[in-house]
Amino acid sequence: MNKIDRKATNIRLDARMLKLLKLKAAEENKSVAGLIREAVSEVYGIPAAHPHSVADFKQDPFFKLVGMCSSGIKDGAIHHDRDIYGLDRF
Repeated sequence: MNKIDRKATNIRLDARMLKLLKLKAAEENKSVAGLIREAVSEVYGIPAAHPHSVADFKQDPFFKLVGMCSSGIKDGAIHHDRDIYGLDRF
């Protein structure tokens, strides 16, 4: 898998701009840093790096564990305490 080499930097924004940027980030379910990286990419034409592609994910040995086992439990999301701790009262 390719790991992105990221470096930290500090920027100064006026309070109103930062507040609006945080609201925008929350609306888009992104981080402020992510929005800034996207803006730099769009305005200056610098391609944004993507941490992982689907192909990288599928090559990860951990991905091969998915679906290897089956417990037969169909309601585990609802009755997880029963299934984890063996408690009949749940």
